Amino acid sequence: MVLVDRATPPDRPDVERLIAAYHASEGVKARPERVSWAVEQLLKGRFPGLLLVAREKHAIVGVALAVYQPSAELGRMLAVNDLFVDPAARRKGVGRALATRIVEEAKAMHIDRIDLEVLPTNEAAAAFWRALGFRALGRVIYSKDLS
Repeated sequence: MVLVDRATPPDRPDVERLIAAYHASEGVKARPERVSWAVEQLLKGRFPGLLLVAREKHAIVGVALAVYQPSAELGRMLAVNDLFVDPAARRKGVGRALATRIVEEAKAMHIDRIDLEVLPTNEAAAAFWRALGFRALGRVIYSKDLS
């Protein structure tokens, strides 16, 4: 049975480990200082959002990090920046439990919209989110690194 709850400070090492594993799985070089900074911001309530963990028999097997952002066009938004399930725990409902909790929390926060990004090469993730009712909007993300 999977239990999803908000992360607490003692969960931090497992949260950071899973987020770094997520980045590696996407072919992104994990930057521990950035992972640690982002986790700290949510654990200490410096940014509104969600930091969730999924537990299976006391072990943390999944994580989700989402942040609130206001938009003059789109209203109250929640951006899911990181969602990852340990490969050994996949196909057991962990991802669905995390996503369901994100939607429940977003509704309680009166969020108008949830956004997330899926790499074009990650068809499994795209299929997962489509199965949960999410859809591609056709917008293109432009980015510029400043560091």
